Amino acid sequence: MPDFIGAVLVLVCFGYLVAIFDDLIFDAAYLFRRRRFQQAGLSKEELESDNPKRIAVMVAAWQEAGVVAKMAKATYRLMRYPEDRIEFFIGVYPNDEATLHEVRELSKSNPRVHCVVNQKPGPTSKSQNLNEVFAFIQDLENIRNQAFDVIALHDAEDVIHPYAFRFYSALLSRHDMVQLPVIAMFPRLPWWRWLNRIVSGTYADEFAESHLHHMPIREGFGLFVPSAGTGFALRREVVSFLAAEGPVFREGNLTEDYDMSLRLWQKGFRVHFHVQRLKRIDDRGRVCNEVVGIKEYFPFEIPAAVKQKARWIYGITMQSPKETGLKRLRLKERLILWRDWKGKYTNLIHFVGYPLALYSVLAYFLDWPHADPRLMLVLSGGVLLITLERLLMRFAAIKSVYGVAEALQATVVLPLFPLRWFVGNIINALATLRAWRMYFWPARGARKGATPVWDKTERKSYVPAEVLESVRRRLGDVLLFYGDVSPQELALALRTKPSGVPLGEILLRNQTLDPDRLRLRITETQERLQNESKVSAITANK
Repeated sequence: MPDFIGAVLVLVCFGYLVAIFDDLIFDAAYLFRRRRFQQAGLSKEELESDNPKRIAVMVAAWQEAGVVAKMAKATYRLMRYPEDRIEFFIGVYPNDEATLHEVRELSKSNPRVHCVVNQKPGPTSKSQNLNEVFAFIQDLENIRNQAFDVIALHDAEDVIHPYAFRFYSALLSRHDMVQLPVIAMFPRLPWWRWLNRIVSGTYADEFAESHLHHMPIREGFGLFVPSAGTGFALRREVVSFLAAEGPVFREGNLTEDYDMSLRLWQKGFRVHFHVQRLKRIDDRGRVCNEVVGIKEYFPFEIPAAVKQKARWIYGITMQSPKETGLKRLRLKERLILWRDWKGKYTNLIHFVGYPLALYSVLAYFLDWPHADPRLMLVLSGGVLLITLERLLMRFAAIKSVYGVAEALQATVVLPLFPLRWFVGNIINALATLRAWRMYFWPARGARKGATPVWDKTERKSYVPAEVLESVRRRLGDVLLFYGDVSPQELALALRTKPSGVPLGEILLRNQTLDPDRLRLRITETQERLQNESKVSAITANK
């Protein structure tokens, strides 16, 4: 019995090492070459000299009543981009009457929002929905005899950064495709729903580490960088190239974003993953760094999280390998795809590893049959050191987005036991089981390996008003963005500003800002506020 337990321990530890080895390589690359991978970002001069491109925003919607229309309205209210250069194309279904009604009403009040009614009843796959939206865009371009410059992909629940479109426009002058980071938000929940907050936190942890550490490294080494499905923009000619070979999105693929970017990568097109921070004022009046990205809520209940991640795992690790020709790829290209595809096997290790670890600890103290103590010490010590290293790297990524307190909650909730890490691993393992079930026993009587329909995450409402208020750019944010004042000068003005006295008056009094420049920024801010009021009034009357 001890020999058997020892053999299982060795196999599990070996599997764990295989599962995590590439993460260790990426961590080393980030530590030793992070200055090379960290981008200087776009300068103020580059952003100001860019001629704003015409952008078509594609959104697929199924049962998004109360969400997608509010998202489009909020985006127009808050964005710092010429409104006549942005048009939304929202794909809805004829049998989704609530969503159809909301989008149609919005399109009546805002001619830059287009309601694209699918030819088929829903739900189909998201890729089929987006193909219908793109066909509508092509028809409109033909009617107008004018093509868009950029095609952007967003989700119905996105909180789009006010400067996201400016970055799309400027970056796509030099890149084929651009991906901005996705930032998971924490819902406000009562304390007794602590487990739900942990589930939500697993998304924040994984996206922070992947998008702030690993994706820039992948790009720096010339490896495949996938689309995240939202916060993703392409030059119009890139989409035309893909459309000339067939459907832009491979219908039936549950991760159409990953599949599309992989097909383009094989054709020589590259995704630029852009991580940039902007100085702004936080809710407490302090100057801080903010990542330019796309914020959204993710599931905070375990069944919903398992359902969503199963869809990702199924599409990326089970569909994509079948549709990708590996023979033409170089070794490093195969290895990076293995990194994406290995989860369908390695996630299952947790079902054996955690019970075995618990048994080994209890057996050591309760005189149960156990492996050689020296073997247990070496193996457990090695796994512990590797896990600690991974937790430290995750701590650094989370801290850079959410702060020290959140990073501590993510990695050191209980002594020597990172609860959020554990819950995340269990969710991924359960999602992998569900993905295998989807593969071997597809729903609705389809054959083995067939693709199920759009198994989307359910949402009942858009983000609350306080979240949108935190996104709004105030005068100080605008001054920092244009470089009119330094962070130190603005911080000093905020500290010394008496209550009720306008910030601009303090800046003029301190002689830190030219009056003409201040007048220009105040006018810009007031025009934006007036536009928001008009939109709100139209919405209220509707």
